[in-house]
Amino acid sequence: MTDNLQEAKNLISNSKNIYIVSQEEPEAFACSLALFYTLKELSKNVNLIIGELPENLKFLAPSLDFVSYPKNFVISIPNRIADISQIYYEKNDNDLKIHLTLDKGIIKKDDASFYFSEPKPDLIITLGVKDYKTQLKDKMDSFGFLLDSPILNIDSGETDNKNFGKINLLSSQPIAKTTTDLIKSISDNPIKKEAVECLLTGLVICTENFKNSKVTADIFELAGSLMKQGASFKKIIENIYK
Repeated sequence: MTDNLQEAKNLISNSKNIYIVSQEEPEAFACSLALFYTLKELSKNVNLIIGELPENLKFLAPSLDFVSYPKNFVISIPNRIADISQIYYEKNDNDLKIHLTLDKGIIKKDDASFYFSEPKPDLIITLGVKDYKTQLKDKMDSFGFLLDSPILNIDSGETDNKNFGKINLLSSQPIAKTTTDLIKSISDNPIKKEAVECLLTGLVICTENFKNSKVTADIFELAGSLMKQGASFKKIIENIYK
């Protein structure tokens, strides 16, 4: 998987607008947040498409408002209604006022429309998704603009994944292990504490608190490394199994 990691690193390096799409299961959620924190640190415009976080994972994010994908708010006024020559704004502690200078015409409240506009992604990163189009088919009305962008596909199942990505990081190892390898490859800086905690959470969930057959010497070594970097095993256990 080394060659694929290098290709993934190059793809991320050349992308500014990145969307992360997570399978709706706890390990993938936790690893998606780890990538979100890392890519933000690398000054990427990161958009995380995520459903409601399970109650026992909410300690990983300050709020969904913080991690939900950002949108551009657009105010639209038809040219036939008014000829606008200048736009300026005032901003203070209480509000933001946008002023329009009209050369001709009159604008009424009903003439203005308001909507959100999402930037088209340069790259989509999926975590735990087996079949991209099938698993997103119920969301295509909202996220149809995601279909034509290159995909970095991260998953722990090599046999049941459809290999739909431009680059496929597929392994029998936990998604948290593959995500950690990817994060180390794309950044020379130490992994952010928030991301480290998410990665260890992913490992705890995937291995059922290091009790199932997915536990290996490499997994124990990774868990120890994440704790040395600041992840609190006690805090994670208290939240996951509360």
